[in-house]
Amino acid sequence: MDVSLRNLKLVNVIVKEGSVTKASEKLFLSQPALSHQLKKLEEEIGLKVFNRLNKKLILTEVGQILFDNSEKMLVSMNQLNSELDEIKKGKKKKIRLTTECYTCYHWLPSVIQEFRKSNPAITVQIDIEATKEPLQYLMEGAIDLAIVSTRSHHSSIHFEPLITDEMVAVVSKDNPLCTLEKLNLTDLIHQNLILYDIPEEKNYVLTNILHNNIGLVNSIQKVQLTEAIIELVSANLGISVMAKWSVAPFIHTKNLEIIPFDASLGKRNWSVASLHKISNIEHSFIDEVKKAFLDV
Repeated sequence: MDVSLRNLKLVNVIVKEGSVTKASEKLFLSQPALSHQLKKLEEEIGLKVFNRLNKKLILTEVGQILFDNSEKMLVSMNQLNSELDEIKKGKKKKIRLTTECYTCYHWLPSVIQEFRKSNPAITVQIDIEATKEPLQYLMEGAIDLAIVSTRSHHSSIHFEPLITDEMVAVVSKDNPLCTLEKLNLTDLIHQNLILYDIPEEKNYVLTNILHNNIGLVNSIQKVQLTEAIIELVSANLGISVMAKWSVAPFIHTKNLEIIPFDASLGKRNWSVASLHKISNIEHSFIDEVKKAFLDV
């Protein structure tokens, strides 16, 4: 029995696209050609890969094994091709990265600037589009590093601890909460909570602070930009919860107070995710990120 990488990719794409029709478009094949390849694979291994139920393809036990292994093999092949490409071009001269948090991008440029002072030949490329799905982009080989606060159990992804930051409540000086030294979740019951307008499952405040219990606040308002959130909070039209370093630039110029949460509720751990052992030059960049947060 000889299962090729081509066969593994075939199964992988069918599963991820959800149908033979969509998979054929992804692989630039006609639907009959792809169906023929799938039938040939099942004949060669003598086992069913998919059960067909009401025009839907459902993985068999064998199919699940093939799909699980395809995830590992395709990641390895992407990494191999990337490494070979670097060798062909000489040595690595570019670090491609993203973060899962849109607001991180206001401090990244200064970190890159400091890094380039001692590493002028290295280009650091920020992929903002990858912010939406950093680990997916990492798995596809589109980036080298992802700065994330959530981890995956995927065996191919390596996570290295980076920093721990603090989520704090941001309130107007005219808000009664501003007299508190520490904040409990019960203190939010009468507040309009202003959050970033991102998918709820990716909103750290909703998932990790409120634990998806929106009944802890009076109402929730979603806004896209940090500056807009700051203006609304400053006008006492609501409160917000964001990283301490994110609100720090506005504290001295706006009508704002920041209040930490009681206990360790606001602590958030960040990691650097990669598909490979982090290189010395990448470690140098990571050290610059850590230094940027020492005084926050």
